[in-house]
Amino acid sequence: MENQVEKAKNSLQSFDLMAVLPNLQDAKVMPTDLTSEYWTPTTAGENKLGFFQEIKSSTYTDDKTGETIELPCIIFLEQNKLGELKTIRNGSKRLVASLEDAVHTGKIAQGTPLKIEYLGKEKNATNAFQSDRWSVKPLIVG
Repeated sequence: MENQVEKAKNSLQSFDLMAVLPNLQDAKVMPTDLTSEYWTPTTAGENKLGFFQEIKSSTYTDDKTGETIELPCIIFLEQNKLGELKTIRNGSKRLVASLEDAVHTGKIAQGTPLKIEYLGKEKNATNAFQSDRWSVKPLIVG
């Protein structure tokens, strides 16, 4: 039978708030931050190592217009050098499309370790704008 620490590593604990609650003063802190951060890389070569979680719409407010929009985003758990996890989101159309394709073709699934690297901007062939370019590479662990 798993001990409580091992069980907590595999799933988050919850308690009945109407029952007697355990003392949290000696509880172990999990190396996972449940807050989410939107990643906007600015320099080619910036990268993140993490585990693919899902593609999900997020609601954003445009700073210029004040308009609220729904933006499909990749959601992944970034792992830092200490092994701590943080939820990261990015809504780049090219990145989302690449990962949607990889999920639909079975190349990746929830939990797949990835290196996501920002390659910089590229001029669009169909208009005067520029789009972000990305590299997404699966990682082999162990």
